[in-house]
Amino acid sequence: MGQAVLGREDLNHMKWQIYRQLPPLKQRVSGLYYELQKNDMSWEDNTWIELKNIVSVLANSNLLFESPEIRERCEQISSTIEKRESETVQRILLLGNIFGVLEELESYIRQKIKRCNACGNDVFFMPIPADYELRRKENGFLYWKADFQLESKENYTCPVCGACDRERLMIAFLEEVRAENGEILKMLQIAPSPVMERYALGREDIRYESMELSMPEGAFQGNLQHMEMVADGTYDIIVCSHVLEHVRNDVQAMRELHRILKPNGVCLVLVPLIVGKAETEEQWGCGKEENWRRFGQGDHSRLYGKNDFIRRLEGTGFHVNELGREWFGEEFYQAHGFDDLSVMYVATKEMVLAERDEKDPISRELIGLQEENRLLRQALNDINDRLMGLQKSSSTNFTILFHSMENIGWEISDRRFQEKLWYPKIMSKEDTIQEIVENRKSIARFGDGEFGIMNGVQRWRFQKRDEKLACRLKEVLHAKNNHILVGLSDIYGDMSTWESSAANGARIYLTPEVRKQNYALLDRDRIYANTGISRSENRDEVRNQKRIWEGRDCVFIEGFQTRMGVGNDLFDNAKAIARILCPAESAFDRYEDIYNEALKQPKDKLILIALGPTASVLAYDLALRGYQAVDIGHADLSYEWLLQGSYGRVPNKYSNEAPDGYIVEEIHDAEYEAQIIADLH
Repeated sequence: MGQAVLGREDLNHMKWQIYRQLPPLKQRVSGLYYELQKNDMSWEDNTWIELKNIVSVLANSNLLFESPEIRERCEQISSTIEKRESETVQRILLLGNIFGVLEELESYIRQKIKRCNACGNDVFFMPIPADYELRRKENGFLYWKADFQLESKENYTCPVCGACDRERLMIAFLEEVRAENGEILKMLQIAPSPVMERYALGREDIRYESMELSMPEGAFQGNLQHMEMVADGTYDIIVCSHVLEHVRNDVQAMRELHRILKPNGVCLVLVPLIVGKAETEEQWGCGKEENWRRFGQGDHSRLYGKNDFIRRLEGTGFHVNELGREWFGEEFYQAHGFDDLSVMYVATKEMVLAERDEKDPISRELIGLQEENRLLRQALNDINDRLMGLQKSSSTNFTILFHSMENIGWEISDRRFQEKLWYPKIMSKEDTIQEIVENRKSIARFGDGEFGIMNGVQRWRFQKRDEKLACRLKEVLHAKNNHILVGLSDIYGDMSTWESSAANGARIYLTPEVRKQNYALLDRDRIYANTGISRSENRDEVRNQKRIWEGRDCVFIEGFQTRMGVGNDLFDNAKAIARILCPAESAFDRYEDIYNEALKQPKDKLILIALGPTASVLAYDLALRGYQAVDIGHADLSYEWLLQGSYGRVPNKYSNEAPDGYIVEEIHDAEYEAQIIADLH
């Protein structure tokens, strides 16, 4: 994206900051509690604001630590604070609740602190990227919910050194493998990883080599199935982690590993293993999506079953040592973020590190079958969930059909309906942009969010219901000024040229009741501008859109983390850009501050506003003061979606429309920061 997003270390630092704030916050709440019991005084505004800020810290912690229970309690406390109960008993209860949540959160976070044995830092481990599970689910992988050994969903990556859980466990094992009498251990890593390479090179008793098929820097080129260039019994340590699932003749590769290992050497052999899966599945020559569907990853061609994996290794002469909690110790596992899935396999020739479980074979087989049945039941439940989802989708389609029939009188082009019914008169996108560019007109846009506020309906989370805002929006909608365009969404008539998903979304929204409410606010004789200038569906529309700010000095008035133009070239034809940052949500609460800050700008500058419903009022008020102000809305997000080829969350930009669009990654961009002339968020 051209910008640095919030990194692992930054996120870890933020979590520590949250954790270290909790003791002084507890102390402050305790102070208020005892002060209230002793003096029974009313609270000034500052005290309520202080409590609101404390709860804000708690709420922010949920974005980092994801504790649904604490999030729910924070919402309840915030609601209580808004009421500002004056009764002493109510305030004492409020302080007790806040203190309780602070204690619970402190205890909850303390349990998350682990020590990385690879780098020695106390850290909050990063979870496995959500993309893994999402890709598996989307591509139909049968076991997408299953647990993989050494693929921790919670404690996957160290935020400081980047070591994943399997690398940390291998390092823990190698710490016990030491040379004696000044000897040097020869170590080979197949397909090197930076973490393991860094560890090995830091050991004075290890001479490290690596092998890769493509021969990157520092490694020798080789094929694991044919390693004739390596003599028998060369290496004391071999690391072969997550390689064999890529190798067509894995048994031949295992034979080669056995051949080049010294008699008393250790070979760390890890592959993706699902708990409960006994048999191996493999297929070569599949496409990337098919590999995701069959094996759970796009570049894998084999998914091992545990029993079969061990059998194949044993068949080439290895003794397979299964090392887990009992080997490393309960205390080590607790302190370093490992769990029952943290199991590694060390293949040896003459040494036996851990005896195989020799209990009754029938019992072992029964346990294996129980595990496999559990895994299959889980997959079956998932299939049932998907079928229920399809059923729900079918129900939604019937709803669309119903509303389409209700709406048909307005959509059909039959003149018999045209005589009885009316549509708002709306310009084309092109004509609207022409008015803005050639006649320097301002525009205030009205979509479903603005109509929702005017009709007393909560449509979006980013703007709470506000009676004053509703009155101002009605004022703007009904005002008539030759220099100010009032824009409408072109959803009231024919939608035959629309994308089906967009048209169906509009039909679900535009029920007969909603149409009736909106029509009550509209003038059937007026010609409205087109709000579609804020959306671009192709490059031609983008080029036309960019005419608005071509060669202009621009001031962006945007929500915090909206970041218009950051990471793309949408505004590269503007002469200059300055930014006024505003609250990302309920910006109208700060309207006077925003308006007064905007008035400090010269009137020859173009004001581009992306601020939800507040933008409609602000564009109107600024236009009355002689500015050209354009409520540009989702222009930047729309362009991002065009660039990425799909609608959805843009990680480093706030979006009220995309799922989880309010969760925004930080950026470090000097040019962007230099453009900020005021920060009101």
